[in-house]
Amino acid sequence: MLFKATAQKTIIFTLLPLNALLCIQAVQYKAFDFSLLFAILCSFLSLCLRYEFQIEKDTLTYRTYILWFKVYAKTVKPMDIKRIVFKRLSWKTKLAVVKVENGWNMRIALFNPPNVFKELETFAHEYDVDIQKTSDYKILEKMS
Repeated sequence: MLFKATAQKTIIFTLLPLNALLCIQAVQYKAFDFSLLFAILCSFLSLCLRYEFQIEKDTLTYRTYILWFKVYAKTVKPMDIKRIVFKRLSWKTKLAVVKVENGWNMRIALFNPPNVFKELETFAHEYDVDIQKTSDYKILEKMS
């Protein structure tokens, strides 16, 4: 099953004050023109971030796109997974971290449809992958 997510708005809103400060500095000092252009470019690219997480028969695939260009892709088989940790991200937001043997871990949060955590747990039970749930996550499970 394919799950999709877009860039978080908090990333974009934290870059806005940075852009305003750099704009003020660029007016005063010409050396900051490049920094201002770089900050504006980063803000624009953060608006165009897209994430995909796919659970297939025997693999987990995580992809990151900027516009239509694939920037990062990682495919993991069950034997390469150390464990899956289910945590609480914010008051009502769940997070799953797929800890892998080699490379970066996969952080799964804010994906649609929201049944990604149930599917991931089913995948873990099917292939005997170790699962760890924090007490905060268990509270969120009871609420939903």
